[in-house]
Amino acid sequence: MSYGQKIVTKFAGMKSVLLLTAAFFTLSSMTADRANFSGEWKLNALKSEITQFPVCIFAEEDHVLSETMKIAGHADFLTVEVASAFHDGTLVARQEKLTFDGKASEVTLVGTPREKSAARWSDDGETMTVKSVKRFDMNDGEETEIKITEVWKLINEGKSISVQVNLNSISGEHTMKLVYDKIN
Repeated sequence: MSYGQKIVTKFAGMKSVLLLTAAFFTLSSMTADRANFSGEWKLNALKSEITQFPVCIFAEEDHVLSETMKIAGHADFLTVEVASAFHDGTLVARQEKLTFDGKASEVTLVGTPREKSAARWSDDGETMTVKSVKRFDMNDGEETEIKITEVWKLINEGKSISVQVNLNSISGEHTMKLVYDKIN
């Protein structure tokens, strides 16, 4: 093998290594950092646009009604701990796990599955969308579904979370905006 052929052969082997290295760095730089919702958050009622939905779709311990949330972020899921007050002032705690594997998690109330939720990140990692379906027994024995979409986004340079809540039910569409300020 001539000297020129040896150089070409050596370069051809290095070429694939260089291409793989370039592809790795290109793909890793394209991976978006996700918004970090971890921390303790308190509802800012003055900045929120809280509306009354036509039916009582949220249980007392639902994070949408919560005045505080404690969120822990993990690679594939978030845990959301909430404390909400009953009408008599008693605090009720609940923990939700929002997974990003595309599978809906199910909440069971009084032995019956009542809610399915699935969370997903936007392509840029700036927003998280939580889609839920809640089922209710009507007075006539029929069951109805209510679809809820929540879009979570950090605002105020990460000092607040905005949660846009959109509800679609047999009574129409309704929206609400919740703002939580970071307290820890």
